[in-house]
Parts: sequence; C-alpha cells; structure tokens
Amino acid sequence: MKIKLKTLFLLGYLLMGAIVLLLGFTGIYFIERLSNTPDKILKDNYRSIIAAQNMIDELDNMDNAIIIYVSGKPDKNLADSLFAAAKQNYFFNLSKCENNITEPGEKELTSEIRKKTEHYIRSYEQNRIFLNNILAYDTVIAPQYNLLKKSCYELLNLNHKGMLNRRDETVKISESAELYMLVISALSLIIVLIAILKVPSLIVNPVNEFTRKVEAIAEKRYSERVEINSGNELGKLALSFNNMASKLEEYEKSNIEMLIAEKKRAEAIVKSMIDGIIVLNENYDVILVNNIGTELLGISESALIGKNMLEVSHTNSLVRNITDDFTKHDKEKGNLNYIRIVFREREEYFLKEILNVTDENNPQKTLGYIIILKNVTGFKELDELKSGFVATVSHELRTPLSAMNMSLRLLQDERIGSMNDEQKRITSAMKDEVKRLLKLVNELLDLSKIESGSEILKYQEVKADELVDAAITPMLLQFEQKNIELVTEIDDYLPKLKVDANKIAWVMINLLNNAVRYSADGGQIILKVRKDTGKVIFSVKDHGSGIEPQYLSRIFEKFVQVKSRNIESINKGVGLGLAISKEFVNAHGGDIWVKSETGKGSEFSFSIPIN
Repeated sequence: MKIKLKTLFLLGYLLMGAIVLLLGFTGIYFIERLSNTPDKILKDNYRSIIAAQNMIDELDNMDNAIIIYVSGKPDKNLADSLFAAAKQNYFFNLSKCENNITEPGEKELTSEIRKKTEHYIRSYEQNRIFLNNILAYDTVIAPQYNLLKKSCYELLNLNHKGMLNRRDETVKISESAELYMLVISALSLIIVLIAILKVPSLIVNPVNEFTRKVEAIAEKRYSERVEINSGNELGKLALSFNNMASKLEEYEKSNIEMLIAEKKRAEAIVKSMIDGIIVLNENYDVILVNNIGTELLGISESALIGKNMLEVSHTNSLVRNITDDFTKHDKEKGNLNYIRIVFREREEYFLKEILNVTDENNPQKTLGYIIILKNVTGFKELDELKSGFVATVSHELRTPLSAMNMSLRLLQDERIGSMNDEQKRITSAMKDEVKRLLKLVNELLDLSKIESGSEILKYQEVKADELVDAAITPMLLQFEQKNIELVTEIDDYLPKLKVDANKIAWVMINLLNNAVRYSADGGQIILKVRKDTGKVIFSVKDHGSGIEPQYLSRIFEKFVQVKSRNIESINKGVGLGLAISKEFVNAHGGDIWVKSETGKGSEFSFSIPIN
C-alpha cells in the first residue's frame, strides 16, 4: 500500500461522486425524453383527433339539415340555418387538421377531404330545387356523404394510429431507461462492493495489528514489533511505535535487576521483622509471609504462598479468627483485636492489625491487605496487673467513700443540727465530689470485671421496647430539668432479644445521659430502634455541638473525654462510660459506632444480634 490514507479517502469520495453523477445524468436524460413525449402526443395527434371527430359530427349535422330540407317540412329556413352553422364549424375543424399535419399521407388526405367536401356542398346547393323527396336525396347526396364521412374516419384513424405509435415510443424510452439505470446501478454496486471489501482491509488490518501489539506492550511484552511496510501515515506510525517499544525494552532491561533487588530487600526486611507479617492481594491470596507468621499459623511458607486466606480459614481456627474482619466487612474500621496464641510452648497475646493498601491515585481501589500480628504479651501482663491494682484500689476506696457520703448526708440533716450558709455550701460541694468519686470507682470496678472476664452476663429474652422503657424512666427527671423533647421511633414487630437487660439498659442510659449533657436547653433527642439483617440497631441522636474529628477514632477508649465549653466541669465524666458501653455491646456479639458533625450533633448507635 503505497498510497497515502488521505489520497485513498479522496479517491473513494471521488468514486462515489462519479457514480452519483452518472446515475443522476442518466436519470435526467431519460426523464427529459419521457417528459417531452406526452407533450408531443398531445400536440401532434390529440388536436387532429378532436378536430376529425368534430368534422364527423358537423358532417352529420349538415346531412341532417339536408334531410330536414328534403322532407318538405315548412321550416326550411331552420334547415338552412343549421346547414350554414354546421358548414362553418366543419371548415373550422378542417383548417385545424390542415394546419396540424403530423403523419405521412395526412396532407394528401386532408386535401382530398376538402375537395370532396366542396363537391358535396356544391351538389346540395346546385340541386336544391330538385331535392323534393328522399329518393332524390339517396341518389344525389347520400353517396357523396358516405364517401366524405369515410374519408373523415380515415383521417381520425390515421391520427389515432399515430398516437398509438407515440405511446409505443414512450414505452420503448421507459424500457430503455430502466435497462440503462439497471446496468449502471449494477456496475456501481459491483464497484462499491469491491471498494467495501478491499479498501477497509487496507486500513483495518494494520489497525488490528497495531491493537494486538499495543495490548502486548500493555502486558509488558516489549519485544513485540509492528510489521507494516508502507510509506503512508500508518507506516510512519508503525516506525514510531517500534521506536517506543525499543526504548521500553531497553528501560525494562536496565531496571529489572534494580526492581528484583528492591523486591528481595523488601522481602528480607519483612522476613526479619519480629512481628508476624502476612501480605495479601486484593483477592485475599497470600503473596508474602515471614517466618514468625508461618510459625504462628503452623503452616509452612510453601503451603501458604498463593493460597486464599478465606479458604485456609475453613481448616485452621487461628486463620479463621484472623480473617473474621474480612467476612464481617470490618477491615476498614481499624479496630485492634487481641488474640491468644500458644507460641513456642507458651500462651502469649498478639495484637492483630489489618492495614488496607489502596491506590494513591484512586483511594477507593484496594490493592491488597497487610496483616500484622504483634506480640504484646508483656504489655498485656502489665495491663492485667494495672487492672488488678485498679480493681483492688477501687474496691478499697468504695467503702470509705460510701461512709463519707453517708456522713455528709447526716451533716445536712437538720435533725442533727443546723449549719450556716457557708457550712452548707462547703458540705454540698464535698458531697458532689464524693458522688463523682463514687461513680468513678464504680465504673472502674465494672470495667475491671469486664476486662478480667469475671463479669457474668445474665441472658434473658426481652422485648426491645421494654429495654427502651427501662432506659428512659431513669432519665425523665433530666429531660424535664433541661426541657428536652425525647422522640422515639421504634419499628413494629421487632423480635425478642436474648441479652442481659441490665447491661443493655445501662448502655442506653449512658448514651441518653451524654446526649442530655451535650444538648442545649429546649433541645431534642431522637431514640430509634430498627431491625436490620440479622440484628436490631439502637441509636441515640442529639443536636448538640458534635464531636471534633480528632476525637472520633478514640471516642470509645478509656479516659477519653470530648472537650466542650458548654459542659461544666462538675458535670463531666471521667471518660469511662463509652468504653464500658463498648465492652458490654461487644460481649453480646454486637458493634457500637458514632456519626458526628461539628455544630450539628452526634448519633451513637449499637447493634445486638437477633440470634
């Protein structure tokens, strides 16, 4: 293919234009011929036929007038007038025929008709006095009349035959037009089909070749080359493409050793880490695991690489425990979970963390996951010691604090003795502080029991609305004091839940208490209960100041408090309520979460499984 694409397209357009012009000119030529033929028939023959027919009619009128005259009727003047009118019309139409000679022999025939007509009229006019009966008419006039009428019919038939000839000519022209148009159309169709079959392949085949080579380059097969030997645009493109492939091949060869070295260095770093590391692709297939990881899982590296973690979890309880977050779709929450594993003949605690690796250019696209198993046995033991110490101290403090609280109540009793205003203020402040310390001690004891596993849950089947009533009743006074409107939205036909009613009611009371604390006077709190797939969701929404983003990820940790100017320090908690709520909910197999927007309020929700 030596022709340039631009020239090829131009030739194609010219070919189509030539075909269109040929068809157009042929059609115009035959249409013009066909349009002229009817006019010629009308002009050449139709007028003569009408005139001849009129001549016959007027000849009959003249003959009728003669018969009237010959019959001897008294109105001979009427016969003369009819004869004169018919005579005039007859010669008028005869002149038309003489002036419209179109057929061979028509001129001689019209001359003969004129002579016979003159002889016919002259015989009548010269013999009028002798024409007094029909016998005389039959003898003198009738033979001439019949000869003249026969000649008029010959003129009529001559022109009628000429019209038929013109019609046959028109039919022949039409047939010729159809034949020529059919031949030209067939030739045009053949040419177009040849062009359609041949020309696109000249372009499509190289383009298909380009497509295959581009796909090969995309698959990093840089040794592929495009073989197009032509001097047109596609040939130039092929040359540029081959140059590019050569450069890419050179670049790959120069960098592949560096990439391999970097990969080996990264694998060496991962394998040398003291934490268990398992790297998965986006389909949960294992692509890398270090020695600690294989030792923890009890599976060799060769048996683990390339295997799907979810499939391995079917036969390995530890892997199933690790991959629970994948099946629950919780891998993005960033929760840190402790796992007890027998490691090197000793039960130790490991912190499981799952990192979601995403594309920098498209954060929604997941490239893989990194599972980190960090040995935190030492920290866990210290935490247990701390929890035991806190429980012991809290238990020892609760008794004297309760005694102090009782003593302050007795001091405020008027029956024991009256106090002045300053003494009342001091004792009231002391009582508030003692109550706050008692609440702190009780919460620390509850948290210690949960963490140590000594808290025993008393499960029973309870209706969801009964749990709501148990949580709302203790809060009615606080709602009334701040003039807060409580709106409840509870779905109908909710199933019964098997829970520790006191613990779940405590969670809702804590959430309602926080909502009241952070709501303005006259505000609104919405409590919703709805059924979801396999669980019931409770939520408490306020319209307060909301939670700043830096606190959202740590809101359920111990001793974390949200700073707010609207809350007096005396009404603030110590940051244990949400941590205890989280432990209670998790103990029931549920989840707890928060949605908040600064300045618009917060919504705390938790779920309880139905079964």
